[in-house]
Amino acid sequence: MELIKEQQWIFIAIIFFGIIIYISLRRWLDQNWIENKFGKNKVRAVSFGVTYYGKASEAGMPRRNIGFLLLLRDGLFFRSRRKKLEILIPAIKMIKVYHDNAHKGTDLYQSVVKVDFINDQGKDDGVAFKVPYPPQWIQAIEGLIPEKTKVSNTRTDKTL
Repeated sequence: MELIKEQQWIFIAIIFFGIIIYISLRRWLDQNWIENKFGKNKVRAVSFGVTYYGKASEAGMPRRNIGFLLLLRDGLFFRSRRKKLEILIPAIKMIKVYHDNAHKGTDLYQSVVKVDFINDQGKDDGVAFKVPYPPQWIQAIEGLIPEKTKVSNTRTDKTL
């Protein structure tokens, strides 16, 4: 018991390094999964810790799923960490990408990247992601959008 009282820093250090090892192992497993599913040449950019707020066509309030976002040569892919939710948006179906702070009529009180696209039923739909460095992601995603459907990357009029 005296050892615990005198050497508390050891337990704090063990917990700290345990968390670091867990995060590193989780990222390594995610990276291996990405390479096995898509290969090294198809992935252009990866971002971990991305929050996905759901599709605009889904009923209810925006939901939060945390996972990773991949920019592929031919689309955008998100995979949730816990629910194993996977979303693939082919580049050919993307309409526009822009910055906003609301989704599904709800203010998110933070900057999000929104991607409008045509869903499998042929209707307009959209998704919102909280990503690090939103301007870089917007520019990268815009590079995938076919020229005939490109629109501005900023949306200043909230009535659209």
